[in-house]
Amino acid sequence: MPDVDAALARGGASEGEYALEVDGQLITREQFENAQRDKLSNLYQSFAKMRDRWVQHRAQSGVEDRWRRSNALYHGADNDGRGTLRDTLQNGPSKQRAGTQDRSRVVVNIVRPKVDQAVARMCEILLPTDDRNWATQPTPNPELAKSVGDDTQTVDEMGQPTGMTRAVEARAITQAAKEACDKMQQAIDDVLVECHFNSEARKAIENGVRLGSGVLKGPFPARQRSKVWQTQPDGSSSLQVNESIVPATVEVDCWDVFFDPACGNQHQRGRGVWHRRPVTRREIRALVGLPGYDSGALRMVLQSPPKRIRCAEGRVVRESSEDDSYELWEYHGEVEPADVQMVSMRSDEGDPLTDVSFGVIVMINDIVVGAMDSWVEDDTLPYDVWCWRKSDESPYGHGLPEELDNQQSVVNSAWRQVMDNGKATMGGQIVIKKGSIAPIDGQFNIYPMKLWYAKDDVEDVTKAMTVFEFNSHLEELLAVAQAAMAFADQEASMPQLLGGEKGSAPETVGGMVMLYQNASAVLRFRVKMFDDNVIVPHLTRYYDWMMANSEDQSIKGDFEVFARGSTALLEKDIQNQALLNLANITNNPRYIPHLKEREELKMILRAFRVNPDDIMKDEEVVKEEQANVQQPEDPRMASAKMQLEAKQLEMQDRMAQREFEGQRNAEDMQLKRDQLAYNSQREQAEYEIAQTDSEIKRSTALLKIDTDSQVKREAMSSKERLDTLKIENTRQIFNAEAEIKMRQGSGI
Repeated sequence: MPDVDAALARGGASEGEYALEVDGQLITREQFENAQRDKLSNLYQSFAKMRDRWVQHRAQSGVEDRWRRSNALYHGADNDGRGTLRDTLQNGPSKQRAGTQDRSRVVVNIVRPKVDQAVARMCEILLPTDDRNWATQPTPNPELAKSVGDDTQTVDEMGQPTGMTRAVEARAITQAAKEACDKMQQAIDDVLVECHFNSEARKAIENGVRLGSGVLKGPFPARQRSKVWQTQPDGSSSLQVNESIVPATVEVDCWDVFFDPACGNQHQRGRGVWHRRPVTRREIRALVGLPGYDSGALRMVLQSPPKRIRCAEGRVVRESSEDDSYELWEYHGEVEPADVQMVSMRSDEGDPLTDVSFGVIVMINDIVVGAMDSWVEDDTLPYDVWCWRKSDESPYGHGLPEELDNQQSVVNSAWRQVMDNGKATMGGQIVIKKGSIAPIDGQFNIYPMKLWYAKDDVEDVTKAMTVFEFNSHLEELLAVAQAAMAFADQEASMPQLLGGEKGSAPETVGGMVMLYQNASAVLRFRVKMFDDNVIVPHLTRYYDWMMANSEDQSIKGDFEVFARGSTALLEKDIQNQALLNLANITNNPRYIPHLKEREELKMILRAFRVNPDDIMKDEEVVKEEQANVQQPEDPRMASAKMQLEAKQLEMQDRMAQREFEGQRNAEDMQLKRDQLAYNSQREQAEYEIAQTDSEIKRSTALLKIDTDSQVKREAMSSKERLDTLKIENTRQIFNAEAEIKMRQGSGI
């Protein structure tokens, strides 16, 4: 935006005076500001009209109708709903036909599995977890190629010999370029990881398959914030927030991108692109102070209610935002000289051939709030579009659901007929003659164990009530559905083999490889289109960004980006199947000198989904271990030594055998002597035991005899004493009684 104070200062007068000469006339500050306000208003209207035309053109082109239809097919919406709203608006509500309200409305979704299979396979091939789908290489230099094998001495700028030949110098230049190229590749890879490039690319692939158009924006300058807690001398901690500008990539919904209607089917041919995204009041305030944004215009936006635009009935209308969010419109492309003249102090409109600038215009509520130069070095649009199937008249392509639309309708129709037919044929059609029978409950309905009365004049009850059965035709209807699914495989070029179903595929490895190659031919074409339309231009812009903005001079050089998705990564699955059989060839001595054994091992490990760096030793460690191994000697000497060592071992074995046998015989003799001595000692011990036992028995018998005699004698003596005591006791008793009687005088 022009600075009025600076313009007036250049006029050489104070505020309020005639200070500025424009087209030969002196104007005041107020006149200048009014003129600038009119120019800005015209600028707003110019860009707003251009945007409205582009929005209106896409809405009328039928692209958005295709997207709505594809989205409905993916989510399994009713197939017969297409065009209902448009027909109702044009012809009024249709009349309900009799008998159609009870028809089946079930949907067998064959679109979503196909879309998910395609997305999964594309992401697996293009965005592997253990590899990258792109690489950089030095741009080929024909002059260096001519120097190979040239032994001519080179001289420096002063004409002094450098001491190197042209071949050596060419190799040094090539090696330096390769090292710088590797550093550049690593630098780009680092920023892609930080901005989650693979995640954004997966979103673009999903939209490309489902809606037909996947859009990636980048690289664009993004603000990167990092937080660091620092400890102060007093022991306290403070948070330090560091900000830097880094390149980033983001997936953009195709609904929010509007390309120049004049671009045909190549969006880079057009004048530019409009990108729509919702912003809140807080996000608008965050734009204050950023380069290229006008604080006054942002203030005007926040003072006005949020509005959105949409296309209805062929025209663009503005309506209030229901969620209190604004629409930010970012234009990236060419700015005509007439538009530049509106905001500059030039009186002429400029040359339309040379004065065209390439920049960025930001609008909110039809007010231009920012203007800045484009960050793209080669003045291309920082948007890349990948289409599942390209369109001839639009940069927006056709999605996979469109290819399955007809067969989805056939499958739904066939299955609905199965449901309707099943409903009609599950039970028979009952014909009743009311005058001949009467239900017991008075109701003519059917339930189990119900009684019916037949009139007396009815002789045959089957003539009063009869059931008619109808054929279900289930096999014929299922055959229609199966044929439609087979046609869907052909039309979508997505056979079930790519989804993991082998079917009637051959069992041999070679047959499976051939079948997979044929089945994935169309998928390989899609991968190549993604490489050509997204990977190469997108990563080339990252290379340009690094060359223009990186402070690391060691990564800069003349390089080019090439895609690997359609070459190395796509064939990786087939290679993995063949790697396990590769050892039978590489073990051949004729081929060993021509192969890289370490690289072969790495490829085999990757085929098993194993990271080689996790289990393989470093190459320096392997070389060190191999250096410590002694050099092999002459095979003939080794054979003679082995034979001599074998004979020596044989003689040692024989001597050891003789020593063993002699030792064994000596041990046998000693064992026999020990056994004889043991037997003799045992017999002597047994004899002594027998003698001792006999003596013990004799002594025991004699002792028993003596003991028995003594016992008898003691018993007899005891008996005699007892008898004596009894007699004495009797006598004493008698004497006592006699004495008592005498005392009493009773007599004896």
